[in-house]
Amino acid sequence: MLALAVAGLLIGYGAAWLALLAGVWVAAVMWLLKREAVGGELRMVPETAGGCRWYWRTEAEGEWQDVALRCRYLGPWLMALELNGRTFWLWPDSSHVESLRQLRCQLIQAA
Repeated sequence: MLALAVAGLLIGYGAAWLALLAGVWVAAVMWLLKREAVGGELRMVPETAGGCRWYWRTEAEGEWQDVALRCRYLGPWLMALELNGRTFWLWPDSSHVESLRQLRCQLIQAA
């Protein structure tokens, strides 16, 4: 957002070449952020001895992979999950309300 504000100021008050450069820079940064965004599905499978195992796949038709899940932060609106060392932040609109509620319950029980 700050980059867009700076680009807007350059368009209004700066030189045309500088405004063009800022626009290209903002577009490149937004493209990189979109390209690196990772989505996927997380699945919990209960074990007979108690506890559970977690599986992850990045594509809808991809193969499920066993992952090590760790809850880094569990707040009223935001969750941070660490999957195999990589942190994913889950916002309220990241999934269905019921799915996020079930995930919260499982994370609390596992703690």
